[in-house]
Amino acid sequence: MTGDSVDVLILSSLMDYSTDRICDHLSRQSVSFLRINRDQLADLRLSIDPLAATMTCRYGGKTWYVGAGLRSVWWRQATFQRNTPSRALTTAEQLERSQWSGAMRGMMLFDHAVWMNHPAVTYQAESKPYQLRRAANLGFDVPPTLVTNDCEADVPSLIGTRVALKSVDTVLLQDEHHQHFGYTSLIDWKACADEHFHLAPATCQRIIAPKLDLRVTLIGDRLWCDAITDEHGGIDGDWRVRPKNKLIYKDYDLPTDVAERCRLLVSDLGLRYGAIDLAFSDDRYWFIEINPTGEWGWLDRDGRGLSVAIAEELACPSC
Repeated sequence: MTGDSVDVLILSSLMDYSTDRICDHLSRQSVSFLRINRDQLADLRLSIDPLAATMTCRYGGKTWYVGAGLRSVWWRQATFQRNTPSRALTTAEQLERSQWSGAMRGMMLFDHAVWMNHPAVTYQAESKPYQLRRAANLGFDVPPTLVTNDCEADVPSLIGTRVALKSVDTVLLQDEHHQHFGYTSLIDWKACADEHFHLAPATCQRIIAPKLDLRVTLIGDRLWCDAITDEHGGIDGDWRVRPKNKLIYKDYDLPTDVAERCRLLVSDLGLRYGAIDLAFSDDRYWFIEINPTGEWGWLDRDGRGLSVAIAEELACPSC
């Protein structure tokens, strides 16, 4: 073995400032970590031994060693974002992207370490139809939902004449120098069920209104809940389209049974981290979705301790 032995492996991206906080906490705890950013992969010199389950990484005159001493892996997000290039990739770019993606997935060979979250589990949990089914089985209230590309589907009977229209999977499109992200839209069914509707499936869900948006963050056994409002109170539709400086985040005490159901869902999906969106309406807590790689940095206010909790889980996953 040569190089610094690694306790925690972090797979992230260069501009992920939330991960910066975790690295800072690990450094303060004198925990050895290696951070690999997906946008710097070609700058590294990696050697992975599948049979020995080891890896060496060389960069900037320094060498790190990943082996039996690895405690945990923070799989921040997929190695490559879901996006569509604004131009056709060259053959060299196609080769680079596919092979680095395969190499990063290959790090699942470190099966003695605790993953947060494991790529295979993340892939399954990210499926919106699947997670809605699992949540309903655990007793969550889930809005009536239909995934369809059929403009003649009987959406008005099941959902209503107005629907919350969502993508089936995250939409992040590249148009030259501009990125387009897909948000939830409240729309008349007749307006969206046109001659082009069959080109891609969409998720149609019953509108919950009025509502109070809740973000539940779970790290291990620990849970935080934030109510998201603006100066007028609850927000109709997707709160993410509001200017961030207009949003208000406040601690919210979930009922014990709802909090426990959130923990059960994270456990049921095999996750150690999860960000759950709930909507409180008419004295019911409606399950909207869970994101196994959901953002949390914007909620890590002074005294909240989310980044501290993640660092502690990574440093001592069996504690």
